[in-house]
Amino acid sequence: MLVRGLALMALAAGLAALLYPPLRQAVGIERPDRVRFAEAQRMFAHALAGRSSALLQDEAAAVGLVASGASREWQGAVLTEAADDCKGRGTYLVRDDGGALPLALTAPHRGADQHTGTLAASLFLESRAAAAAWNSAPRNPQAECPYALDLARERHHHFTAFALAFARRHPEGLVVQLHGFDRHNRNEAAAREAGVILSNGTRVPDARLLDVADCLSGSLAPHIIRVFPVETGELGALGNAQGMALRKAGFNGFVHLELSAELRRDLVSDDALRSGFRRCLEQAAR
Repeated sequence: MLVRGLALMALAAGLAALLYPPLRQAVGIERPDRVRFAEAQRMFAHALAGRSSALLQDEAAAVGLVASGASREWQGAVLTEAADDCKGRGTYLVRDDGGALPLALTAPHRGADQHTGTLAASLFLESRAAAAAWNSAPRNPQAECPYALDLARERHHHFTAFALAFARRHPEGLVVQLHGFDRHNRNEAAAREAGVILSNGTRVPDARLLDVADCLSGSLAPHIIRVFPVETGELGALGNAQGMALRKAGFNGFVHLELSAELRRDLVSDDALRSGFRRCLEQAAR
């Protein structure tokens, strides 16, 4: 089991290295207009329905992405930006629809939220999740890369189009966003002691979210689980663009997970802990 776990982590790291070129390679930022946003939704819908990467190539190119085949470890499509045309459109993995679990694992702030990208890649490979997605430009401007955007605040973006297409394909599924926070920067004691803060992006946690919290409380112990706003008033994702778009579309499967730095470190290094975390998400998506 340890050997298998190490192999999967190495594979996830390799996948991340392949699909996560240095964020400083961003050459600009594209915010699609309504027409291109709709085109991106249609392309993602076709990918999620199982259209092959070969048949996706023209549609993907029309919205600034390159469609290619997956590896032997999983079957599906990879949608990335061209190396010389990185404008923050994001990176997307879509597993062949047959037998896939209606679960999307997303990390909008990989790089800024350390380990979230590798964690999402690991969870995708270790599960039957239908899809995964990450940012391809930094969250914050840097000296070496002035081009940046916060995907979680972008209402009209490929990342949001992907979430909406997933929701239409899997109306009872789960879209999970993995984020990271620094406990030392929180104001409330409840947030400072938390390993996880869960939210559905509203002030009314539903039964599904509470079930996820209960599951995580057992699987991630002794890390402490907090639910917004019942147990802490911080990090509730009330302004999250994907959460708002999904709710407007009638989708109630958005789960926003803020993970402490300590837990993120433990999840990428501890196979058993990560397995328990994954099982809670899989259970909620079924």
